[in-house]
Amino acid sequence: MKASLKELAARNSPATIASQLPAPESQQEPRRTYRTAQTRAETRQVSGHFRPEVSQTLRLIAAEQGRDIQEILAEALNMVFARYGKATRAEVSSGRRKKLTT
Repeated sequence: MKASLKELAARNSPATIASQLPAPESQQEPRRTYRTAQTRAETRQVSGHFRPEVSQTLRLIAAEQGRDIQEILAEALNMVFARYGKATRAEVSSGRRKKLTT
């Protein structure tokens, strides 16, 4: 059976519509925050897309030097900064791989 005009009017009344709208910011639950590793706090990811051979070579250099890829990339960025006369220096802060002290 079809709805009557009274029922349709009640569904579209301002009070009914207002109750269906989301609550204002102050009444909404806070947005979910995602966990971030402490070593990544205060950092930004810098990345690019390259051919697979570039990735393989980078991993090979890192393995030969006993260093992380991130350390090799930081060294490369520092070389670029020096070439263009920029004072910013890339530092490795990932802490992902523990250094062995002998």
